[in-house]
Amino acid sequence: MLLDNFYTILSSESSDSTTWIIQIELNPGHPVYQGHFPGHPVVPGVCLLQLIKECVEDIRQQKLQVAQVSSCKFLSVINPIVTPYISVALTFKETGEGILQLQAEGTVKEGIVKENIVKENIVKENSVKEYTIEENSVEENTVKNECFIKLKAALTPTV
Repeated sequence: MLLDNFYTILSSESSDSTTWIIQIELNPGHPVYQGHFPGHPVVPGVCLLQLIKECVEDIRQQKLQVAQVSSCKFLSVINPIVTPYISVALTFKETGEGILQLQAEGTVKEGIVKENIVKENIVKENSVKEYTIEENSVEENTVKNECFIKLKAALTPTV
């Protein structure tokens, strides 16, 4: 995993060998959110692309590289505090040239999500901000079924 402790795969299900549904939990306390953006964390688009690639690598049990992105649409932002659980649908097929054609769609599922209240701790010596989640401060919000990314790409094995 490129981004240590950025996310956890909760489940990986397939009805056949080409279509997968991956359930993921994002880590809202990851250091990437200290700069993207303090007080209003947003999952960086490049991290979503890496996450999708790593899910395919996990399924295929091989290292891959992105050879081409033919289409990538970021349809909404994800605040990992409000919506730490996401789902990614992957469809891929291998061509005769060893290229893996990938289609991915990420969604936030409709329902109630629990929003943890995040507190900012400032370490004065190093001027580092740290975000921690208060255990007993949870609010509930309704999240509609929402697509946040659509991706079409070609992946090749890393040599």
